Amino acid sequence: MNTPGFSAGKLSDGGTVCIPCFKKIIKINPITANRLKKHTLSEINDLLQEKNSSLEEIKKQIKAINLHNSSVYLGRREINELPNILASTEKIDNIAQGTYNNGQGILVSTNRRLIFVDKGIIFGLKVEDFPLDKISSIQYETGLLLGSIKIFTTGNVAKIDNVEKSSAKSFSEFVRDKLSQPKEVITSTIISEPSILDQLEKLAKLKESGILTEDEFFEQKKKLLEKL
Repeated sequence: MNTPGFSAGKLSDGGTVCIPCFKKIIKINPITANRLKKHTLSEINDLLQEKNSSLEEIKKQIKAINLHNSSVYLGRREINELPNILASTEKIDNIAQGTYNNGQGILVSTNRRLIFVDKGIIFGLKVEDFPLDKISSIQYETGLLLGSIKIFTTGNVAKIDNVEKSSAKSFSEFVRDKLSQPKEVITSTIISEPSILDQLEKLAKLKESGILTEDEFFEQKKKLLEKL
C-alpha cells in the first residue's frame, strides 16, 4: 500500500493503494477504483489477509487428501481462485484435472458439490457446479493413459475428458461412495449454512458499506431469491 509512484486510488484515511495491490483486491472483491475512498487502509489489509488465510486453509485441505496425480501442480491458477468460489462451510475432499467444454481446469469435490473450475489466461474464470443432491450417478471410462468422468444430473450429462487414468477411477469411486451415503449425512453441512435471509442481510450490509454498488446488490439479491 502507500507505495510511491503510480497508484490505483486514495483511501478514506489518506492512504493509497498501489496498482499490484489493487489487482489483488479486485480478484477478491469487485471494488472499483472510485470506491476505494470509502475504505480505510486497515479494512483493505484485512481483506487481503482474509484471502491469504482462506487460500492457506484450502492448500492444507488439498495436502491432506494425499493426491497422487498432477492436479495440484497443473491447476495452481484454479486453486488460487477457490477462496472466491467456495463457501466458508465447504471442505475439499478430492480433486482431478481434465477438460470440460474445451477448457482445461480442475474438478473439485467438496462436502456440498462438485465444481469444475477453469481459470483461462484469455477467457478468464469459468465455474460450473453440480450440487451433490442433484447428481444421480457418476461414471468413468479409461483408455491406455487417460480417462473421462461423466456426471449425471437431472436432464444433463457433463463429461470431463483427458483425466489421468488412475485419477478418473479413484475420483469417480470416491464420489460414488459419497453419494451412496444416507442423504442426511451428505447434506448435514448444507443445513448449517446461512439461510437465504441471512445472506440477504449480509448483502445489505455490503451495500451500506459501499463494497457493493446498487446494481451489484440487486443482481446478487435476485440470484438469492431465485433459490427460494
